[in-house]
Amino acid sequence: MQNEWFSRIKGLGIDEVSNENMTIYFIKEEDLNEAKKDLSKKIQWPDNLLIIGFDDETDDVIFINEESGEVCTAYEFERKWEVVTLYSSLNEFLAAYGY
Repeated sequence: MQNEWFSRIKGLGIDEVSNENMTIYFIKEEDLNEAKKDLSKKIQWPDNLLIIGFDDETDDVIFINEESGEVCTAYEFERKWEVVTLYSSLNEFLAAYGY
């Protein structure tokens, strides 16, 4: 999934997407391990969750659940991490932003 994702956004030539709800800045593939390391200071980050970016306003992580294909976000609430599904698939996610 990692290769597919980074190849796809590189092919589209995009670093971010934006709509009336949020702006998502995509992480560069070479920065992925550093992002995992940073998140691991707060939570044990599962290997099946591919970090793809961060919400501009909240800095919440945006990721792909590699098992389900869903595009999700997670935020810390009362010392627990809450996962919210944003889109049921990568194609739905990109289509929502016009790609």
